[in-house]
Amino acid sequence: MSAIDILRRVCVTAAIAGLMTIEAAGVAAQPPKAESTDVAGEVRLIRVYLERNEIDAAYRAATAAIRKHPADTNLLYYLGLVTRGLAAQEFERLARIAPDSARVHQLQAEMFDAQDRRADAEKEYAAALAAKPDLIEALLGLAKLQRIRLACEEARALYERAEALRPTFDAAYGLGVCLGYLQNDQLAAKHFEQAVQRNPSAAVAWAGLGTSLVKLGRTVDGIAKLTRAVALAPDMDEAHYMLGMAYQASGDPVRAQESFRKAEQLRNDR
Repeated sequence: MSAIDILRRVCVTAAIAGLMTIEAAGVAAQPPKAESTDVAGEVRLIRVYLERNEIDAAYRAATAAIRKHPADTNLLYYLGLVTRGLAAQEFERLARIAPDSARVHQLQAEMFDAQDRRADAEKEYAAALAAKPDLIEALLGLAKLQRIRLACEEARALYERAEALRPTFDAAYGLGVCLGYLQNDQLAAKHFEQAVQRNPSAAVAWAGLGTSLVKLGRTVDGIAKLTRAVALAPDMDEAHYMLGMAYQASGDPVRAQESFRKAEQLRNDR
């Protein structure tokens, strides 16, 4: 399937997923009237423009309506549809202009990844990097896919390339995960530290840091980091389980069992 075919599918999917037809909505196929001032009339105006595939006019109507009614959920919904349609049009234009460009390959990779077609996504990310070796989004995307399938040496090299271009949370966290898998907990902890500095609200990074510290024998520090992780993400069963291991290592069997029970409960509730 060509890049244009894939991107055209985005446009079609957006239309099918979000737009009611004029007939189904009971809207007569009449010229839209811009004088409507109530929300229902403004929604109707936007829908008519969308039905006619007049995306630019729909965007102007939606943004004008949102300025008057900034908290209306129907208008916010239709503004989302309109901006999605605009984005799909621009992606399709990109594919026509530069079908073998790095950005088009990156976009195809992201689509395949969203469909769980990870092998195809890896090929497209590799094609993007062949066209533009310093495309950081492709480096991070390919590294993540390799990390997921536990090809950690390959992923580590890509993360390091990305980090040399521009420090990011994704690269620091990915390096922490890969180095932990490779049993280099000292270096893993260093990268998890960078990750939590770059995004203090990322529970997964706090959990990774706490796990590395526990494995290094720094149990008290590890418990503090894992406690931060479960405070940020109470439903993260892996963090509760690792907190149980940390309490067990610290000689606190009561808290250890509480954490183990919580982890098991969360797994069973999935």
